[in-house]
Amino acid sequence: MKRIVLFSVMSVACFFSCAEFVDYPLEKKTVNLIGPKNDLITLDTTLTFLWEKHIDATSYRLQIATPDFESIERIPIDSVVTKDYVELTLKPGTYEWRVRPENRGSVGIYTSRKLVILDQKVDEK
Repeated sequence: MKRIVLFSVMSVACFFSCAEFVDYPLEKKTVNLIGPKNDLITLDTTLTFLWEKHIDATSYRLQIATPDFESIERIPIDSVVTKDYVELTLKPGTYEWRVRPENRGSVGIYTSRKLVILDQKVDEK
């Protein structure tokens, strides 16, 4: 009887401890972008990029391209972060930004938005 109880306790303990190491597939998953809003036009060069957390993600890949991912001139940001936001300072220009969820076993699908940062130069006369 003691063996049955011991085996049962060990099985339950293994189940709960092993659950921490399971990475669920993200291949068809996305994250909902919160801000900046799509097609934002702003004078602010420091922006907070924010998205909703995904329950199965342990990190997120944030990429920013100029002017967009269809015709990349430059990728100033390509980073993996564990938070659901990043504050960045960018130069004036046209950008597309995107985020995908990731974990040790898989990566999700990018969700993207566009934005324009206007140059604040004042005309001198």
